[in-house]
Amino acid sequence: MSTVSRRPRIPLFFAIGIGLSLLMAVFKAVAAALSEAYLYSVPWLGGFLRSIELVEISNILVFAFLSAGIGAATLLLPRHWNPWAKAALLIVVSPFVFNASYWMQQQLWIQRVAKQANISYEEAHQITDRFLQRDTGSGGFWGFYAYSTEVSELPTNRDSLESQEVSSPGQALVKELKSYNDPRANLAAAVFSRVGWLIRLMYISIAGLTGLIYYVQGRDWAEAKRPDDDDDLPKKSPTKSPLKNSPKNSSVRPRPPT
Repeated sequence: MSTVSRRPRIPLFFAIGIGLSLLMAVFKAVAAALSEAYLYSVPWLGGFLRSIELVEISNILVFAFLSAGIGAATLLLPRHWNPWAKAALLIVVSPFVFNASYWMQQQLWIQRVAKQANISYEEAHQITDRFLQRDTGSGGFWGFYAYSTEVSELPTNRDSLESQEVSSPGQALVKELKSYNDPRANLAAAVFSRVGWLIRLMYISIAGLTGLIYYVQGRDWAEAKRPDDDDDLPKKSPTKSPLKNSPKNSSVRPRPPT
């Protein structure tokens, strides 16, 4: 297959990969919204399910579909491409897909603040951003990402959000435990301060492992379906040996006429 006929297939690979990424990101965002509306609102049980971020179990399905699809789409790429180059698209889009649910949670939180305080979304966004900046040292999405590892119930009261005191229950508990000057209390404080990150790291590991397994399966399927002559490298023309053009028995000299 010629290089000219293969090149239009490379943009198609990226179109498929980006399309799958957007589809899976929307799926995670919708799953997060439905969980907030129906699952996490269940009395008693809902808070526990939110604390373990149960909706992130969807990463198994999301990254299986995404990685297998991108892996299978490598059939559209030239055979001689480096394996890391073929996997680069999956590596780039994975963080955006993984964090889509947390982005949705932040938007829903801002909407609840706006509704409870009877203010606009923009004003609620500014209030929550200042709160995150004060509480975590970082505003915007990354401030929310860090703060959501410390609490399961996000504050929605405007007075609490505008208070100058650090209001994270997790930080208050850690501070209280450290005040005992006891090694066991210090160990418990260290565990409590990192348990949210450990849960999130677990889901990141699940997503990464699922993505790796299904990407390899999709790529292997693509290589099995690839024709043997499917290569866009220019083929070298066979070189002719000068001996082939020489007459037979050229080493034998003709006898001179007598």
